[in-house]
Amino acid sequence: MRAAKGSRTRASAAALNRSSEDIAVTLVGMSTPELDIRTVEDPDSLVAWPAGQPYMSCELAAGELLSAYSATQAGEVVAVCFVKDSSNMRDQPWATVVGQPDASVGLISACLTDHPSVLDGGQLSGCTIPRAAYESLRASLDLRGISWAHEGQGAPWDWWWTDTSPTPTPLFDKVQWLDGSEQGVALQIKELLNLASPTHWAGPENPLATRWAGIVDSSGSVVSCAAETLRIAGKPHLASVATHPDHRGQGLALAVTGWLTQQLLTEFPIVTLGMHADNDSARTVYTKLGYHCDYSWFSSGFASMPASSL
Repeated sequence: MRAAKGSRTRASAAALNRSSEDIAVTLVGMSTPELDIRTVEDPDSLVAWPAGQPYMSCELAAGELLSAYSATQAGEVVAVCFVKDSSNMRDQPWATVVGQPDASVGLISACLTDHPSVLDGGQLSGCTIPRAAYESLRASLDLRGISWAHEGQGAPWDWWWTDTSPTPTPLFDKVQWLDGSEQGVALQIKELLNLASPTHWAGPENPLATRWAGIVDSSGSVVSCAAETLRIAGKPHLASVATHPDHRGQGLALAVTGWLTQQLLTEFPIVTLGMHADNDSARTVYTKLGYHCDYSWFSSGFASMPASSL
């Protein structure tokens, strides 16, 4: 992947002061060719990187990045890292690495230099990295005295997308829009999510959840639901897919997710979603619906970072 014009231009002093030898030492437990870590002068250029993969264009909007960095190996950009401020679920700057896992340590190190974080409230609050880089980055952070906030709490997750309308199932006819602004409906959705998906992030009270779809049983109870949330980039992202335990195994989640995907693809060119990596049932559903899993992530906030690590 060639660097976009302007993406490997003038680097900040902090980034340039990290030599290739420094980065090689930081990559604990990995045998990796030297990487050239540089700042990206025009962060907005990342929206179209890499060519043919939709993640960046779905997750990034022009003007929202605080900073960005590229990792170049043998003259080609193999990974990038961007820092966003107050976006989606997080209210503090967050770093995300996209591309070759081996570059994660060098890129996050550059972020920590330019966006220091300390115990009494700092700038960089956490990161998302390729899951294959987890052990290496953990070892590097241990040396700095930095610990994860969410280790062992479902932080591994996968990012999926589709641009193809799924084939309807017989239960599509039972799916309907739910009025999440109506108090009674919102309460039912919230109770369902708390029971069936306690780690959900988008409830009916979350302004990012713009629309809800679901199936209501004969008693009027919401037994399966899913939310449409809008990213800053303006693309729809499905969240809070849940089915009541008493109604699982009937294809309700397949119908609700498929129907909502179908509706959204009449308005948008693409639909995305995220799922916990250990949710095999969800993986089966999304695969049947034609979703593609492009990225396997590990995300966590930083629980502590002593000033001496900066």
